[in-house]
Amino acid sequence: MRNKKSICPFLASILSLFGFSSCILAPTMYGSPYVEFAASGKVTDKQGEPIEGIRVAVREHRYYPNSENVIYDHNHWYDDDTLYTDAQGRYQLTRDLVSFSGPDDVTIVFEDIDGPGNGGEFAPATVIPEITQTKKGDKKWYGGKFEVSADVSLEKK
Repeated sequence: MRNKKSICPFLASILSLFGFSSCILAPTMYGSPYVEFAASGKVTDKQGEPIEGIRVAVREHRYYPNSENVIYDHNHWYDDDTLYTDAQGRYQLTRDLVSFSGPDDVTIVFEDIDGPGNGGEFAPATVIPEITQTKKGDKKWYGGKFEVSADVSLEKK
């Protein structure tokens, strides 16, 4: 039997005569580029007491510039997540984002939605935390791990 390496190009040539095409000489990778993303922190009142039930809206933003070969319909991409603080005032988000390089910036909005419950009515707050890359990518589909952390102290209305 002949060597597979010599048969494959021959078969590809024959198939191309019938209108079929393939890329048998280059390895193919399937999937989507992704990064791990985590956001965490604690929400307290001005006396340092944890506040339960605060809505935490995390918005991850990425900007993709146009290039010579790629023109995007929308250059700005956003991923939004909503979570709530637990009895200790903590929140934690862990998810994968479709991206090679992680978010360009993150905005976190803290909002009291239960009114006088859980310690009173608190004014909303917005934080833009610093993004830290805590794990490097593999230079293929995995872009690494990115984290943000924001502790806030909310004022009563």
